[in-house]
Amino acid sequence: MMAAWRALAEKLAGIGDAIADHIADSGIVARLTAGGAALAVILYFALFVHEYRIDDDRDLQPQADYVVEGGSKAVTMAASLMDLETNHWAPNKPWFYPIAHSTNMVAYQIGIQYAVAQWATQMTDFLGRERGSGEADRNLVAAKGLLNYDPTAFILPSAVSQYREGIRNLDEYNHRLAHGQAKYDRIASSLSDVLVKIGKDLGSQSGTIELTVLSPDNFSDAEKQHLTDNQRQVLASNGGYFDGRATEVFFATKGRMYAYYILLAAIGEDYHDVLKTKGALEHWENMLVSLRSGASLYKFFIANGAGGAYFVPSDLAYQGFFLLRFDKQLQELADILNR
Repeated sequence: MMAAWRALAEKLAGIGDAIADHIADSGIVARLTAGGAALAVILYFALFVHEYRIDDDRDLQPQADYVVEGGSKAVTMAASLMDLETNHWAPNKPWFYPIAHSTNMVAYQIGIQYAVAQWATQMTDFLGRERGSGEADRNLVAAKGLLNYDPTAFILPSAVSQYREGIRNLDEYNHRLAHGQAKYDRIASSLSDVLVKIGKDLGSQSGTIELTVLSPDNFSDAEKQHLTDNQRQVLASNGGYFDGRATEVFFATKGRMYAYYILLAAIGEDYHDVLKTKGALEHWENMLVSLRSGASLYKFFIANGAGGAYFVPSDLAYQGFFLLRFDKQLQELADILNR
């Protein structure tokens, strides 16, 4: 075996020497071209490393510009989180940007945007009006539309410009709320409705995880007949460390869980008195622990091994455990709030 490795090393060394001799013999133009190509590759990866970031600080602090005395903590944190992400937004970058090719960062930020947009929808429909029957707040309606904008849009208008306008509307709503000019329905039933909606959102994501983790061998021929074309495509195989589907699903889920963790932690402050009255504070903290645990998971390379594999783990299955535990606790909290 060692002799074979030595022979291979000698052969590779010979190839390298031949390439070096060819460049040296081919003149200054060829050498400059080769040097320029090498420099371009180095610069590309340097820019990629410089731009790559996964913001998952579980102790994220509100930005001073969005802190409003007497306003909603959740609104402050939503504005702070989206402002942080739009400062280095990757999903709408053209192909010539190195970071545009980072599945990790693109999927993660889209997951964050999706969760914040869903929360903005619930704020508009349930929390930002009286008992859900009053008129929807104008700033929340605007923020809802703007934060739901296509995250990949680059121009006319860009996703970043739309999200920043959405942030501005959230901040304006918070100032109006502090001055008694806007509504924030802090009652148990409204919070329960929001929790149910979040649970349904993450429940659908758990279904995507399931299909990505499972392989065709987990289904009988009869069961496969009832799968949709999209399900068949997702249920392609367990690709181990070379499964791009798993990477995208993992980071999209991580982005959703992280954004919901930041938002729900802040909502817990907004609804502290309600949770205390219902005896739900301990349940709320336990729910946040599960959500935080799932949101904190991170690996640069995601493995999608088969269930029970000895050497290649299933990172998605591990993430899915925390997602489902959080969903179960969410349902329990919704029941407590409705009593």
